Amino acid sequence: MPLGAPADKLRPMWTAYGHDGDDPEEFHRRMSAPENEIPVALPQNVVLGRTDDAVIALQRLSVYTTGIAFDLVVRLRPDAARADGRDLNELIWHGGPGGGRFLLGVEFADGRRASNASGRHGPGEGEDVVFVSGGGSGGQASVEQSWWLHPLPPDGPLRIVVRCPDLGISERSVVLDGAAIRAAVDDVVVLWPWAPPPEMDQREPPAPPDLPADSWFAGS
Repeated sequence: MPLGAPADKLRPMWTAYGHDGDDPEEFHRRMSAPENEIPVALPQNVVLGRTDDAVIALQRLSVYTTGIAFDLVVRLRPDAARADGRDLNELIWHGGPGGGRFLLGVEFADGRRASNASGRHGPGEGEDVVFVSGGGSGGQASVEQSWWLHPLPPDGPLRIVVRCPDLGISERSVVLDGAAIRAAVDDVVVLWPWAPPPEMDQREPPAPPDLPADSWFAGS
């Protein structure tokens, strides 16, 4: 569906993190890539947005039995970074209300959505869409950040949406093939039965950012 469609036609269903009543093991399975699997790498290096000075791209998409992982890559031309005093680290990693400067989201073929602006919403009972960032690295002109999406998308288009006015990139989207992603699961190598990771601290997600009212990310 085009991004410019009226809000009442989108019928968004925003979902993101787990709920307080979740089974702990099920919560861990949803929140990160399973370490007992060797995933299938798909040739899905895709430019999400680009200007003369900057680019945002998706690289190294890997399919697991419970979801997909990929790297978000942001590059800024060094001359532009020096001229404007820009810092990609601050732009990409900053959370809270100021986090709306860089927005990334996904939309399944059945209408379910999640983004880095999402809060705790959704039906629970293992049906939530989890879309969370992991580790990464970078500097003033280059950042790479890992992302995890659960569950596997249904057949049909998987839309990836990005918006970053600070880099001159307006709201744009690309579409991946959900059916091809699901088909790749047959080749995932399961090494041994899954077990939960060692005890780890649980942290609340950051406060939602301020969002532009005309944005796909504000549709709730």
